[in-house]
Amino acid sequence: MVSEIRLRAADGTPILLRRLVPTDEPALREAIESFSPQTRYMRFFSGAPHVPEHVIHRLADADGILHVAWVAIDESAPDHQVIGAVHAMRDDPKSPTADFAIGLIDPWHSRGISRLLIALLASEARQVGITRLTADVLYENKPGRALMKSIGAVSGATGGTSIHYNIELEATLSKLDTQKASAPMQSVFKAIDTGAAMPVAA
Repeated sequence: MVSEIRLRAADGTPILLRRLVPTDEPALREAIESFSPQTRYMRFFSGAPHVPEHVIHRLADADGILHVAWVAIDESAPDHQVIGAVHAMRDDPKSPTADFAIGLIDPWHSRGISRLLIALLASEARQVGITRLTADVLYENKPGRALMKSIGAVSGATGGTSIHYNIELEATLSKLDTQKASAPMQSVFKAIDTGAAMPVAA
Protein backbone atom coordinates (compact mmCIF):
# COMPACT_ATOMS: atom_id res chain seq x y z
CA MET A 1 0.00 0.00 0.00
CA VAL A 2 1.25 3.45 -0.90
CA SER A 3 2.22 5.48 2.18
CA GLU A 4 2.15 8.94 0.61
CA ILE A 5 1.19 10.66 -2.60
CA ARG A 6 1.94 14.11 -3.93
CA LEU A 7 -0.47 15.79 -6.32
CA ARG A 8 -1.99 19.12 -7.19
CA ALA A 9 -5.42 20.30 -6.17
CA ALA A 10 -7.77 21.64 -8.84
CA ASP A 11 -6.36 25.14 -8.34
CA GLY A 12 -2.76 23.93 -8.68
CA THR A 13 -1.86 23.90 -4.98
CA PRO A 14 0.68 21.12 -4.23
CA ILE A 15 -0.79 18.70 -1.73
CA LEU A 16 0.80 15.84 0.19
CA LEU A 17 -1.48 12.99 1.26
CA ARG A 18 0.14 10.56 3.67
CA ARG A 19 -0.53 8.32 6.64
CA LEU A 20 -1.11 10.26 9.84
CA VAL A 21 1.42 9.50 12.59
CA PRO A 22 1.36 10.39 16.31
CA THR A 23 3.97 13.12 15.85
CA ASP A 24 1.37 14.99 13.78
CA GLU A 25 -0.51 15.81 16.98
CA PRO A 26 0.66 19.48 17.28
CA ALA A 27 -0.17 20.20 13.63
CA LEU A 28 -3.50 18.39 13.94
CA ARG A 29 -4.32 20.42 17.05
CA GLU A 30 -3.51 23.65 15.21
CA ALA A 31 -5.77 22.67 12.33
CA ILE A 32 -8.67 21.79 14.64
CA GLU A 33 -8.22 25.02 16.59
CA SER A 34 -8.58 26.92 13.29
CA PHE A 35 -12.04 25.47 12.65
CA SER A 36 -14.86 27.99 12.57
CA PRO A 37 -17.52 27.48 15.28
CA GLN A 38 -19.85 26.05 12.63
CA THR A 39 -17.26 23.57 11.33
CA ARG A 40 -16.31 22.54 14.87
CA TYR A 41 -19.97 21.93 15.70
CA MET A 42 -20.60 19.88 12.57
CA ARG A 43 -17.45 17.82 13.14
CA PHE A 44 -17.63 17.27 16.91
CA PHE A 45 -21.36 17.78 17.64
CA SER A 46 -20.41 20.36 20.25
CA GLY A 47 -20.55 24.12 20.48
CA ALA A 48 -17.65 24.22 22.95
CA PRO A 49 -15.01 26.79 21.93
CA HIS A 50 -12.21 24.23 22.23
CA VAL A 51 -11.91 20.52 21.52
CA PRO A 52 -10.69 18.61 24.61
CA GLU A 53 -7.05 17.53 24.60
CA HIS A 54 -7.92 13.85 25.04
CA VAL A 55 -9.98 13.97 21.84
CA ILE A 56 -7.12 15.50 19.85
CA HIS A 57 -4.70 12.96 21.33
CA ARG A 58 -6.96 10.09 20.28
CA LEU A 59 -7.26 11.48 16.76
CA ALA A 60 -3.46 11.65 16.50
CA ASP A 61 -2.87 8.20 18.00
CA ALA A 62 -2.93 6.21 14.75
CA ASP A 63 -1.27 2.78 14.83
CA GLY A 64 -2.40 1.43 11.46
CA ILE A 65 -4.39 -1.42 13.03
CA LEU A 66 -6.91 -0.11 15.54
CA HIS A 67 -6.73 3.36 14.09
CA VAL A 68 -6.06 3.94 10.41
CA ALA A 69 -5.73 7.60 9.42
CA TRP A 70 -4.58 9.80 6.55
CA VAL A 71 -3.72 13.48 6.57
CA ALA A 72 -3.64 16.15 3.86
CA ILE A 73 -0.91 18.79 3.93
CA ASP A 74 -0.69 22.04 1.97
CA GLU A 75 2.90 22.03 0.73
CA SER A 76 2.62 25.59 -0.53
CA ALA A 77 2.20 26.88 3.05
CA PRO A 78 5.44 27.91 4.83
CA ASP A 79 4.74 25.52 7.72
CA HIS A 80 3.27 22.77 5.50
CA GLN A 81 -0.10 23.20 7.19
CA VAL A 82 -2.36 20.23 7.91
CA ILE A 83 -5.58 20.93 6.05
CA GLY A 84 -7.54 17.77 6.80
CA ALA A 85 -7.56 14.25 8.17
CA VAL A 86 -9.68 11.12 7.86
CA HIS A 87 -9.95 8.28 10.38
CA ALA A 88 -11.16 4.70 10.82
CA MET A 89 -11.10 3.69 14.51
CA ARG A 90 -12.03 0.43 16.23
CA ASP A 91 -11.47 -1.11 19.67
CA ASP A 92 -10.90 -4.71 18.53
CA PRO A 93 -8.24 -5.57 15.92
CA LYS A 94 -10.47 -8.40 14.69
CA SER A 95 -13.56 -6.25 14.22
CA PRO A 96 -14.54 -5.68 10.57
CA THR A 97 -16.30 -2.44 11.54
CA ALA A 98 -14.70 0.87 12.48
CA ASP A 99 -15.93 4.37 13.27
CA PHE A 100 -15.40 6.92 10.51
CA ALA A 101 -14.49 10.58 10.97
CA ILE A 102 -13.26 13.32 8.69
CA GLY A 103 -12.46 16.99 9.10
CA LEU A 104 -11.02 19.77 6.92
CA ILE A 105 -10.12 23.34 7.76
CA ASP A 106 -12.64 25.84 6.42
CA PRO A 107 -10.69 27.19 3.39
CA TRP A 108 -10.46 23.65 2.02
CA HIS A 109 -14.14 22.72 2.16
CA SER A 110 -15.68 21.61 -1.15
CA ARG A 111 -12.34 21.40 -2.95
CA GLY A 112 -12.28 17.64 -3.58
CA ILE A 113 -9.82 16.66 -0.85
CA SER A 114 -12.30 14.63 1.23
CA ARG A 115 -12.89 11.96 -1.39
CA LEU A 116 -9.17 11.61 -2.09
CA LEU A 117 -8.52 10.96 1.60
CA ILE A 118 -11.46 8.57 1.83
CA ALA A 119 -10.21 6.50 -1.13
CA LEU A 120 -6.78 6.10 0.49
CA LEU A 121 -8.29 5.32 3.89
CA ALA A 122 -10.64 2.73 2.44
CA SER A 123 -7.84 1.00 0.57
CA GLU A 124 -5.61 0.76 3.64
CA ALA A 125 -8.44 -0.15 6.02
CA ARG A 126 -9.34 -3.16 3.87
CA GLN A 127 -5.79 -4.44 4.22
CA VAL A 128 -6.12 -4.64 8.01
CA GLY A 129 -9.49 -6.41 7.90
CA ILE A 130 -11.88 -3.47 8.07
CA THR A 131 -14.75 -3.92 5.62
CA ARG A 132 -17.29 -1.42 6.95
CA LEU A 133 -17.24 2.06 8.44
CA THR A 134 -20.03 3.71 10.40
CA ALA A 135 -20.65 7.41 10.86
CA ASP A 136 -23.21 9.76 12.38
CA VAL A 137 -23.86 13.01 10.53
CA LEU A 138 -25.96 15.85 11.88
CA TYR A 139 -29.16 16.17 9.88
CA GLU A 140 -28.47 19.88 9.37
CA ASN A 141 -25.03 19.11 7.91
CA LYS A 142 -26.02 19.16 4.24
CA PRO A 143 -22.43 19.03 2.89
CA GLY A 144 -21.71 16.05 5.14
CA ARG A 145 -24.81 14.24 3.94
CA ALA A 146 -23.87 15.02 0.34
CA LEU A 147 -20.42 13.55 0.94
CA MET A 148 -21.95 10.38 2.36
CA LYS A 149 -24.13 10.05 -0.73
CA SER A 150 -21.17 10.63 -3.04
CA ILE A 151 -19.21 7.74 -1.52
CA GLY A 152 -22.15 5.33 -1.57
CA ALA A 153 -22.90 5.35 2.17
CA VAL A 154 -26.28 3.91 3.14
CA SER A 155 -28.36 5.82 5.67
CA GLY A 156 -30.02 3.90 8.48
CA ALA A 157 -31.42 4.96 11.81
CA THR A 158 -32.11 8.62 12.46
CA GLY A 159 -31.48 9.77 16.00
CA GLY A 160 -33.53 12.94 15.83
CA THR A 161 -30.63 15.31 15.19
CA SER A 162 -28.33 12.93 13.29
CA ILE A 163 -28.36 10.24 10.64
CA HIS A 164 -26.44 6.98 11.00
CA TYR A 165 -24.56 5.78 7.90
CA ASN A 166 -22.98 2.47 6.94
CA ILE A 167 -20.08 2.65 4.52
CA GLU A 168 -19.17 -0.63 2.82
CA LEU A 169 -15.59 -0.16 1.68
CA GLU A 170 -15.79 -2.31 -1.45
CA ALA A 171 -18.81 -0.35 -2.63
CA THR A 172 -17.21 2.96 -1.71
CA LEU A 173 -14.01 2.25 -3.62
CA SER A 174 -16.04 1.07 -6.61
CA LYS A 175 -18.12 4.26 -6.55
CA LEU A 176 -15.08 6.50 -6.19
CA ASP A 177 -13.39 4.60 -9.01
CA THR A 178 -16.21 5.65 -11.32
CA GLN A 179 -15.66 9.30 -10.30
CA LYS A 180 -11.96 9.46 -11.15
CA ALA A 181 -12.35 11.91 -14.01
CA SER A 182 -10.26 14.45 -12.11
CA ALA A 183 -6.48 14.26 -12.36
CA PRO A 184 -6.04 14.08 -8.54
CA MET A 185 -8.41 11.11 -8.21
CA GLN A 186 -6.73 9.39 -11.14
CA SER A 187 -3.39 9.81 -9.36
CA VAL A 188 -4.82 8.40 -6.13
CA PHE A 189 -6.22 5.31 -7.82
CA LYS A 190 -3.04 4.79 -9.80
CA ALA A 191 -1.14 4.86 -6.51
CA ILE A 192 -3.61 2.45 -4.93
CA ASP A 193 -3.46 0.07 -7.90
CA THR A 194 0.32 0.09 -8.23
CA GLY A 195 1.28 0.62 -4.57
CA ALA A 196 3.68 3.35 -5.66
CA ALA A 197 3.89 6.92 -4.41
CA MET A 198 3.25 9.45 -7.13
CA PRO A 199 5.17 12.66 -7.85
CA VAL A 200 3.53 16.07 -7.96
CA ALA A 201 1.63 16.28 -11.21
CA ALA A 202 2.87 18.94 -13.63
